[in-house]
Amino acid sequence: MEANDALLRTSAARKRVIRLTALLTRIWVILGVVLLLMIVLEISLTSYYQRADKKEIQSAVKAASSGAYANADLAEEYFKELIDAGDRRLPWAPYTQSREPNYTGKFINVNEGTRRTWNSEAINDDKSTRLKIFFFGGSTLWGVGSRDDFTIPSLVAKMLAENGISAKVTNYAVIGDVTTQSLIRFVLELRKRNAPDLVVFYGGRVDASSACYEGKPGVPFGSSNLERISSEKEAKARINIKLENLALIRLLIGKKQHVGCSKQLDVLSDGALDVYLGNVRFIEAISRSLSFKALFYLEPQLADKIQRTKYEEDQLLKSEKRVPGKSDLYSLMRSKLVKRQYESLGRNLIHDLRTIFSDVASPIYINAGHYGEDGNERISRKIAADILALCAPAK
Repeated sequence: MEANDALLRTSAARKRVIRLTALLTRIWVILGVVLLLMIVLEISLTSYYQRADKKEIQSAVKAASSGAYANADLAEEYFKELIDAGDRRLPWAPYTQSREPNYTGKFINVNEGTRRTWNSEAINDDKSTRLKIFFFGGSTLWGVGSRDDFTIPSLVAKMLAENGISAKVTNYAVIGDVTTQSLIRFVLELRKRNAPDLVVFYGGRVDASSACYEGKPGVPFGSSNLERISSEKEAKARINIKLENLALIRLLIGKKQHVGCSKQLDVLSDGALDVYLGNVRFIEAISRSLSFKALFYLEPQLADKIQRTKYEEDQLLKSEKRVPGKSDLYSLMRSKLVKRQYESLGRNLIHDLRTIFSDVASPIYINAGHYGEDGNERISRKIAADILALCAPAK
């Protein structure tokens, strides 16, 4: 009897094990199928988002070329090259965080970190008498939206040549540079005993934009990301899979919305202006010591253009939706400059170009932050006139 009970218990236990094994097998099969479906979905979504992002860029190219450029075919060819040139991360550089990668193209050429600039043949045979001019700034000065020969530095060089001044112009601008990065790049050139006769600092808008993006003034773009990665963990962080980079997460949470800076306009504009004016004071002190001249320009922004086209209006709305308060912060920063620069520098030294497009009804901007070659020409006329006025006493 006991033997039969033992057999029954053994049989029942064996059946439970078989059922449990079958259940686990089914669970593993289901999990495997789910995992496989997730992998397939992730690959499909990644491909979809890549196509969608590329299509968004291409549609922006067509929209930009339809208004701001007379030759739409040439503009589309240019923008395709610009996308190719920008389809790489900026290489790391000591002190400045980044530099422009080298690139060779039909419209865009960068060598050793500097964009190719139009330079005249020396008007006289003695090249040592040529005016040596450095330009520093961000993406608008670098020439996003412009061919090499039609960036602001190139156009200024042409205008000076038309007025009998032979100049060797170098464009040291780097996409995304705040003024402090530009200052450091300048100091690095001076350290190499490469001093100019004249230096032009063009920007300000990036300083305000960075303060809005990062939530604090005086830091480069992306500083908050770098702070989260210590040097010991940097290599490991590069190979770790980040959830926010998965297409499935992008599908679930949608496009990430930046909170903007609308609630901190006063504090951030004060801080950004303090940093900017501090840099100007430093450059002025160096200029007196090394006997070169310096010009400073606060660039315009799309919100300054009163007679905006429908395309420009759409771009402004999209930009403000992406980062609320960005345009207002820069406007407030410049408004405070009127009083603060005299208190800080003792004189009105900085040229504010906010009104340079105010009476222009034709298309100027290719997106919320960059203007085309017509915009460059209008700005270059102002800068060239200022340079000619500086050179007049020596003529």
